Amino acid sequence: MTDPRPHPRPLLIDCDPGIDDAIALLLAFSMPEALEVTGITTVAGNVSLSSTSRNAMRVRGLAARPEVPVFAGCPRPMLAQPVFADDVHGVDGLGGVSLPGEPGGLAARHGVDALVEQTADRPGLAVVAVGPLTNLAVALVKRPEVARRIETLVVMGGGLAHGNITPAAEFNVFFDPEAARAVVEAGLRPVLVPLDATHGAPVTAAMIDELAACGEGVAPEAAALLRAYHANVGTDRPGAYVHDAMALAVLVWPELFERRPARLQVRTDAGPERGRTLADFASSEPNAEVVVGLDAPAFLARLFERLRGFPRSVPAGHPIPA
Repeated sequence: MTDPRPHPRPLLIDCDPGIDDAIALLLAFSMPEALEVTGITTVAGNVSLSSTSRNAMRVRGLAARPEVPVFAGCPRPMLAQPVFADDVHGVDGLGGVSLPGEPGGLAARHGVDALVEQTADRPGLAVVAVGPLTNLAVALVKRPEVARRIETLVVMGGGLAHGNITPAAEFNVFFDPEAARAVVEAGLRPVLVPLDATHGAPVTAAMIDELAACGEGVAPEAAALLRAYHANVGTDRPGAYVHDAMALAVLVWPELFERRPARLQVRTDAGPERGRTLADFASSEPNAEVVVGLDAPAFLARLFERLRGFPRSVPAGHPIPA
């Protein structure tokens, strides 16, 4: 007899934790009924590869999911010199917030090899890429068939109206524009979640205080991370933007988001336009879908519900920054 219940969707998360990456990982771990997190591949981006890998393991420890492998990937962009974002995420990448240890250690395989293997071994695999796209681009160079084996690719990256690292460029694309261009041109037809969408759902200081006050699930840790993030970007801003958690939400709650087909291009030439993401919504040959609208209150309500309800693995007395 066929089991009528839907099975969790296999998911590989490619990331550079990073505070908003950590929130995305917690959201993914909080949904075992919908998602089977088959692995986490890390890449240099917000901070160095050693820090992003350590942070992925720290979040995995908070979530009490030591069985999920973490694979360290590429330590630098394909061509450019790395430009980190420790001014936003803190020197350690998590705003100095204390989290549990790193149970399980790193998996032995390189992140690129893990990505190639999982796309071959996991039918129906979804990939959510929320850091620079170096790992995925190198995987496509090594094994072009990866492009047809990924069932769904959601990418957090790009800013159509403006950037956040330069006036033209969003950070993930700017860090490795050659990689972003390679992915866009590989025939994957990704779903792009740009700054234009993520800036529509700021987590305000009042929301962060409310999350911290509930004292349930991983909410205290999540609130501490978001408070550090908001402080680093400036409390004059509307709030902390959970860019990467929104990309994860696009996969699991698609009904909350409006998407339009477009033809994407990434500028890789030197100068002020480097890293700019262009979207032609009138093209007759779209190569992607772009999130252009969302139900922000519903997205934030569901995110906070998951963070409050997800059981904590933090030992008694574990310090949580105020």
